[in-house]
Amino acid sequence: MAFINGPVPESFERRVTATAREFERDLRQAWPAVQGSAEARRLSLQEGAQMLVIELEPAGVRRLGLFELPQLIVRYRFGPGEEAVRRVLLARLDRAMQKGGG
Repeated sequence: MAFINGPVPESFERRVTATAREFERDLRQAWPAVQGSAEARRLSLQEGAQMLVIELEPAGVRRLGLFELPQLIVRYRFGPGEEAVRRVLLARLDRAMQKGGG
């Protein structure tokens, strides 16, 4: 989900195809100074004065025939700050965590 045509809200959620551990691994590759853990289901990072807290909730498995994809609900909550800063931070994370595909 990209916020191309509108502002990035202070909080929102996404459903992603990953386990909590996979999400944490990819997030740490994108942003090495991440605090928290997938095990605790809470991660956070900071860019300047802008704080972002990410909460993870396993959401079962999606089945496509014999193929199984783990689902994860990811809740993003930004601390106080400007929308433009949220937009830049989220775009950076999205680009860094983007997987292959069409």
